[in-house]
Amino acid sequence: MKKMSIEEFYQRPASELKAASLWEGCQVVVNDDNSLSFIIKVKECHMNLHGTLQASMQYHISDTLVGMYLIHIGRPGVGMDGHIYLYRPGKLGDTLTATIFPRKIGRRTGNLATELRNQDGKLISECVFSVMFDEEKEK
Repeated sequence: MKKMSIEEFYQRPASELKAASLWEGCQVVVNDDNSLSFIIKVKECHMNLHGTLQASMQYHISDTLVGMYLIHIGRPGVGMDGHIYLYRPGKLGDTLTATIFPRKIGRRTGNLATELRNQDGKLISECVFSVMFDEEKEK
């Protein structure tokens, strides 16, 4: 397992990354099975008016992980569809780990799922995405 900052993953300084403050302090993990995980500590900027982790932030975490995974496997592409399933609230100070599970990587499209779990291993949400790979990168 190799851990790195989001800046190291993208090999760019935080100042060049969009919404860098949202991702400040996050880590990307290349797991032993070559999948990726993304570790983030829930901060005030991630919260909604009810004091829980914003659902759109949960989706954003998963969507970002999908993009990172496509870069990681050398198959850049774009999302075609995505669904989020919410199970329990994330709380301020939680350490969340999003992990990606490729379901099918085809010639032109792929299906990927993510799980977002808290520091106790409890499932917060999961997302399922369909992606289309860039033609010019296809071999």
